Amino acid sequence: MGRWAVRSIAKLGSAGRLLVADIDLARAQQVADEVGGPCVAVRLDATDEAALRAVFSDCDVVLNTMGPFSLFARPILEAAIECGCDYLDIDDDWESTVEAFDYDARAREKGCRVVKGIGGSPGVSNLAAMLAASRLDSVSEIVTGWSMRGAVIEEEAAYPAAAGSAGAAVEHWVIQISGTIRAWRDGAEQDITPLQPVDLEYPGFGPVRAHTVGHPEALTLPRYLDGLTTCLNVTSGPEWLFDHARSVAADYHAGTITLAEGARRVNQPQPPADARGSRNPLGTVWALARGERDGKPMAVSVEPRAMPPGKMGGGTGVALAVGLELLRRGLITRTGVHAPEGVIDPRDFFALYAEFVEPALPAGEDVLLVRELPGAAAPALRGLAGH
Repeated sequence: MGRWAVRSIAKLGSAGRLLVADIDLARAQQVADEVGGPCVAVRLDATDEAALRAVFSDCDVVLNTMGPFSLFARPILEAAIECGCDYLDIDDDWESTVEAFDYDARAREKGCRVVKGIGGSPGVSNLAAMLAASRLDSVSEIVTGWSMRGAVIEEEAAYPAAAGSAGAAVEHWVIQISGTIRAWRDGAEQDITPLQPVDLEYPGFGPVRAHTVGHPEALTLPRYLDGLTTCLNVTSGPEWLFDHARSVAADYHAGTITLAEGARRVNQPQPPADARGSRNPLGTVWALARGERDGKPMAVSVEPRAMPPGKMGGGTGVALAVGLELLRRGLITRTGVHAPEGVIDPRDFFALYAEFVEPALPAGEDVLLVRELPGAAAPALRGLAGH
């Protein structure tokens, strides 16, 4: 994620000096040499609070792509605020996102602008949800989602993964499908079971199925949209893959395997012989809002027509770079801790995001695909198990 963010920030061209920080200096130097321009490599241990403050004290903005965020979000955010730095990250962990709002008063006191979760999901998904909601007079339900086929790292030969490691993104996934997750049900935060099926009537597709997952959007969107009764984040993919994930999550939750072992197992699914079937039509990242317009039920979906290259790395890193560019242009002004939908105008965001998508869109074509479904029934959420 960090590599793609660095590349995109350099392409946008407004950063005078861009520190590429990693505990592995050679790795950081490799990225700095590849991108060139304003990049300077620096060795930094994210567990060394004094070192964090020493580096941040000479910076304007801290961008955090260091996962898993359950471990590294708090100390990095805390150090950034204490050094008076603005801060953006790609945090997709609901617990650490909720915890970050505890720093709101301190961030305001220090004059810091903090944007939590400006990546693909959360990030693109939140802002798409706000656009969908803006097309309704009242909104009762929002479901944000992402596809498992898009949630993969595109391997780059020049940057081989560490041997035997499934990566922080996969470890995060194991955590967010284990035990219980937090979502918005019946107008309040509730704990629910992850990987439960959710049946949706999606504009243009008809009935589709996705599965609940722990993500920040379900808890941040209700902060900025009044009247929501339901807000969920879901993921889509083949049913056999979710059966496999549930099995691994159950073993991890029971304590019979470590997080690292769970991540390795999740990352090595074995599709059954009869795994072929109809492809889930849901896009890489999307949002669906349901409510009323002119007194009649209406559902609205919003999703990008195209995504940046690099799969999850590109989609996430580009969104972070665009968030930084909006901040540098003075389009993010409010101090304190916010989710993207609280401080970013979706139109500003997607106008810049469109410059990175592939294939490039024809002149005048909107990067977003908007569909409407009059009279849409509510998502089939009644079967969701709460705790």
